[in-house]
Amino acid sequence: MEKKLLITSMLLAFSLCAWAQKEKELTAQEVCTIFCDLDRVPDYNYTTLLLENIDKNGKSETLEIKQFGGGDNGLKNVAFDFVAPASVRGMRVLQLENIKKADDRWVYEPRLRQSRRIPMTERTKSFGGTEFTYNDMRIRNEDEDINTMADSAAKMTVAGTTYTCWKIKSVPKKKSEVEYAYRISWFDKKTFIPVRIEFYDNKDKQIKLYECEKIDMVKGVTGIEYPLRRKNRVTNLVTGRQTVATVKEFVFDGKVSSGYFTQNWLTTGKTPKK
Repeated sequence: MEKKLLITSMLLAFSLCAWAQKEKELTAQEVCTIFCDLDRVPDYNYTTLLLENIDKNGKSETLEIKQFGGGDNGLKNVAFDFVAPASVRGMRVLQLENIKKADDRWVYEPRLRQSRRIPMTERTKSFGGTEFTYNDMRIRNEDEDINTMADSAAKMTVAGTTYTCWKIKSVPKKKSEVEYAYRISWFDKKTFIPVRIEFYDNKDKQIKLYECEKIDMVKGVTGIEYPLRRKNRVTNLVTGRQTVATVKEFVFDGKVSSGYFTQNWLTTGKTPKK
């Protein structure tokens, strides 16, 4: 699978300028391409995530996860460190992006005291007991789907905010690798962020709902501004369970040690040297 290089700040500015000049000319594929590029910056990031699991009766539990992002040659690597509660503390996940082939993913399970590769067949499963799957924790390239425009001026209201959106249907080219038959997304025209995504099975039944409940424009340490999906909610429409993901703190464009993206960190959890 072909991987795209991370865009530079100049290319980002050019893309937004070109979009402003010919908004009506954008195709579904172009919208998805811009989103993938925007969502891949910054090159380096550190984030603390709070993931609140809520069952259908309202009972909840919150996980705290440290996320480290970085990479070389335009490839994005991500490391997740589960720090709370005690039931998941010590669990770690490593994702390494590759060119022309599927990403490599491993999980360290503290109860077993060993790490193992996550096969493609397991990437549709729950990420740390949440309603996010392992597939949800990565960015799908636009060329992994067949994208078609359903409505180029759709209105969508999420958490009290109404957005003007591109409504796009995306059908995975390799359906065996994902847990749905297709998805319908509403991309905000100001930020290119999908504010709502509906996931359907092969019987056209909606099985999952994603909503971005808060978007903030934030600056990295270099002064570059990025759209941040501050609060996100995933609802499993089959079980009624939800997971609300909130960004507690973040640092963008601050150098992250490459040591996080190694088997040594995965198995030991030791903070790498700068």
